Amino acid sequence: MLLTDAITPYLDTTAPVFAESDLIADVVARLQKSGRSCAPLLHEGRVSAMVTLADALAALPSAKHLQDINLQPISCCGLHEHLFEIIGRMDSSSCTFLPVADEDGHYAGVVEKAVLLEQLATMYHLREGAVTLELDVPSRYLKLSEVIATIEKNDTTVLSCALYPATPDSVGMIATFQLQTHDFFRLVTNLKKYGYVIRYTSPLFREEENEMREKALEVMRFMEM
Repeated sequence: MLLTDAITPYLDTTAPVFAESDLIADVVARLQKSGRSCAPLLHEGRVSAMVTLADALAALPSAKHLQDINLQPISCCGLHEHLFEIIGRMDSSSCTFLPVADEDGHYAGVVEKAVLLEQLATMYHLREGAVTLELDVPSRYLKLSEVIATIEKNDTTVLSCALYPATPDSVGMIATFQLQTHDFFRLVTNLKKYGYVIRYTSPLFREEENEMREKALEVMRFMEM
């Protein structure tokens, strides 16, 4: 998902911005009026640093203009960049938002970090009634395509998946899936039968009833034989 697709409705073009020649007293007043604790500093239309209310207050009354104090450098997020590339840079500033630039590098507005996290949640189907499954798999045996094929053979759709190390020094991997299924209990039961190590599942509702049903079905299959 490109940033331009993810944040266009949420891009704030009215947030305060400052120039190096601005008076620090005016900066403090504008930030306090806007309710923001920081704002971008522009140089020739491009973001060069982040002005914080704390820095501005600390500089008074010894400094007069923004150019007289050291400010926190920051890089802009580009509308042409992918959301995944932006998430890794969210901690580059302590502000609740990130400045955004157009394809030419000129300031375009700001976007709240919470909006980016919401878009990431949408991409991974974290808010659509999906269920979560985690498998503990030794990396030398891991073929993700085979795991997905096994899951989807059980009338289940894999909406998203991710891999991460079990521990920092481990050779094993954790495979996390967001799934859409009509019978999560049977899926988990079958995966255990196949030898998969279940690390986590979303709560299995009415688990006792599901266990009784599975036992009844096994008896019926045995009788049919």
